[in-house]
Amino acid sequence: MRLGTSGGNATGDGLGVVVIGSGVAGLCAAIEAAKAGAEVLVLERDTAIGGASAMSGAACNIVGTPLQDAQGIEDSVELALADWIRTGGPTADVGWAHRYLERSRVDVYDWCESLGITWATLSQPEGNSVPRVHTPATWGRGIIEALAARAESLGVQIAVGVEVEEIIVADGVAQGVRASSAGAEQRISARAVVVCAGGFASSHDLMLEVAPQFRELPRLLSGGAPGALGHGYRLLQSVGAQFTCLDHIWVYPNGTPDPDDDSGVRGVGVRGIGGDIWLNSAGRRFVDEGNRNGGSGTRALLAQPGQTAWSVFNSAELPNVVLLGNERWGTPAGGSRAAMDEFWRRSAFVWRADDPADLAARIGLPADTVEAAVKAFNASVLAGDDRDPEQGRRLEGVLPLEGPDLIAIQFFPIAVKTFGGVRTDIECRVLDRKSAVIQGLFAAGEVAGMAGGCINGRSALEGTMFGPCLYSGRVAGAAAGLQYAKRKVIRT
Repeated sequence: MRLGTSGGNATGDGLGVVVIGSGVAGLCAAIEAAKAGAEVLVLERDTAIGGASAMSGAACNIVGTPLQDAQGIEDSVELALADWIRTGGPTADVGWAHRYLERSRVDVYDWCESLGITWATLSQPEGNSVPRVHTPATWGRGIIEALAARAESLGVQIAVGVEVEEIIVADGVAQGVRASSAGAEQRISARAVVVCAGGFASSHDLMLEVAPQFRELPRLLSGGAPGALGHGYRLLQSVGAQFTCLDHIWVYPNGTPDPDDDSGVRGVGVRGIGGDIWLNSAGRRFVDEGNRNGGSGTRALLAQPGQTAWSVFNSAELPNVVLLGNERWGTPAGGSRAAMDEFWRRSAFVWRADDPADLAARIGLPADTVEAAVKAFNASVLAGDDRDPEQGRRLEGVLPLEGPDLIAIQFFPIAVKTFGGVRTDIECRVLDRKSAVIQGLFAAGEVAGMAGGCINGRSALEGTMFGPCLYSGRVAGAAAGLQYAKRKVIRT
């Protein structure tokens, strides 16, 4: 629907709740507010719903599930919280993290199952003491579709292509929003406003403004959702909201420039390669390539000359490669063969050759060093070693790097998530710069550092982004619904 089709209910005495953003947090907030009896309008800037959530694999760190039980995995909130705090460091919000983990089984796993979502796989990425990262069969897009269907069944109205220009606050109380669509501007009154407008990992300028540590990098790519430009941050900043940990930006080591972006700023994340080795500008390996996340993988890359590396792999792995960040190339479910072939042709950061020496020459790396690195790696693989002796990576299922048609793709750091954001209380009520609640104003999801302002801290376990966004959206929506009910009683 377009802005204004809600008729008289959008003005006058006002709607119950306006939700800004239609990702997982926004749709969950809308559902919970509608369940509380509020009339709800979701406003989305893009022409389609979902944002970063629809592009996500939707992996969730969840404790005590039937999937864990079926595999004989013993887990606990205390163990998961210890992993969380050890990884995130002193800026992790322990209260929010504990609350999320304690409720993750019921409020994420079970609740999603009630919407028809199937949890398909269980994994144990780096930093988790046991397997607890659950991935749904239909990825993030399937969850968004299920949430949208549930929201619409509850009477939630969703308007796309709407730019929220201002959150209207009077006497310390949120009164609604001022928005525009197709050149028309409208003031929409509401008894509660919930901001779920995402992060700012795609705003290169804003990232460098709040995170000066990245200014020295030769190249930092912007990944994640193209619409993650800091819109929610600026809206909340204008009403005097308090922010925390804005320099906590989650960077992965496996980004490569997007050929569709002439500026060279946008990147795509490269996933799905299982048997590659990473070489630095000296042609040497420098990391266990099995740990390619934003933790040890990124730290290792940033310690290399030029903060770049080359992933070398067999062409037989091409069907497994997934490119994330531009859905024309692919989604977590994969990409079309034609689109992938186009990417390999167009990218200026991909090289192909029949042997390691030729590949090194094409890239500009020392041929003798590259040959030695490949030879040593292949010897471990062919010997049947469980791990290679140089970097200790697991070799199960890995093939030797042999021609014809070896491939190298150049990696750069790529920012995909912002871990800091607007500070809220435990009910997702937005706090001002003096730590007082701004009445009627709520925030959840990435604009609030996934939950509360900074649930993860400076670093994060895999699976601690989508789940907390879903959970905090539900908390914010329920609290906004209660706020609506209270203000309705007062006004009547």
